[in-house]
Amino acid sequence: MTQVVLAFLSVTGALVGVMLGSLLNARVQRASWEHQENTMSLRDRRATYAAFVAACREWRATVLGPDVQILRASSVSRQPHADGGQPRIQVVRYRAEIGLIAHTTATVQAAAALMLAVGQLSEARAGHEAGQVPEPFIQACRDAEREFNRVARAELRSPEINLKTPTGLPPAAIPPVTAPGEAQQAT
Repeated sequence: MTQVVLAFLSVTGALVGVMLGSLLNARVQRASWEHQENTMSLRDRRATYAAFVAACREWRATVLGPDVQILRASSVSRQPHADGGQPRIQVVRYRAEIGLIAHTTATVQAAAALMLAVGQLSEARAGHEAGQVPEPFIQACRDAEREFNRVARAELRSPEINLKTPTGLPPAAIPPVTAPGEAQQAT
């Protein structure tokens, strides 16, 4: 009888050990899978956010260009506006994707604000020649882009950085102006 009890305990102990091992292994695999999914989600969101900003910049460059077509109205706006063409379509596509993948409401709202800023620039361009659009419309696009980047970086848990970018060369980087002939005398 003692041998039966010992055999039962040893088999039971082995089975319990196997069960605990498999439970721990499943837990480790689940944690690994969750980490991998989070990493992939982060990478996908980062790529989508970057593509959205790039498409907004391309849309902005398109509407500010000299050859842009001015539409009286369209599904984009009831007001006269510069046709953003394919870049505008890409912005709408990425904006919709951001609505599906963003983890914060602030990211979705900042994306909408950036899209609206470029849309308003498009409307402003309809009333001005190339190169003559008032600076506040262009600055509004820059500010909206900077805010989107700030909010997206916060969502992606990227370190906070100064996102204000210069719009011209710093004075130290501008070469000195020399009169004609002075450059030859210096050599």
